[in-house]
Amino acid sequence: MSQETEPKGSVAALLRYWRSLAGGAAPQRSDIDPAAIKLLLPYLYIVRYETGPFRVRYVLTGTETDRWNGFSLTGRYIDEFLSADKYGANRHLLGCYIRAYETGAPVFGTYDWPTRAGTMLEVRFGMFPLRVGESIAQCLAIEDYSGFPPAIAADGIPFEDPAKAAPNSN
Repeated sequence: MSQETEPKGSVAALLRYWRSLAGGAAPQRSDIDPAAIKLLLPYLYIVRYETGPFRVRYVLTGTETDRWNGFSLTGRYIDEFLSADKYGANRHLLGCYIRAYETGAPVFGTYDWPTRAGTMLEVRFGMFPLRVGESIAQCLAIEDYSGFPPAIAADGIPFEDPAKAAPNSN
């Protein structure tokens, strides 16, 4: 896991779009035009920051992010996945979401994640804070899965949804 200084691929494309909206400052959430980033939509997440206590909630996830995760994260909180995260990727992502929230600036990085066959993949990501009114309240994020050999990409990510493993409380 690392921080990147120069984003590449779809992360760089989303950075260019984000910067075009408010000259490098965090734009308003309402400034985002899905039609302008149509090719990126399958790889995007929109998260909402909640305070008291601080939490990061996925409010919208793209079709490719859902496929790579094996289920939709929409409506879930990133902290739900921390206890089952053997590789530290979700903890790293949470730290980066916090940094984007606190600074109002984009955050880029990578994390390693295994396929079902055990091959480690380096996933690139970018997080772009968004304002609602005067406050940073949301974040537009992207994961770039490009460059993986087709056989590996088809192998998928072996993450089990912790909610499935939990006993039913009803």
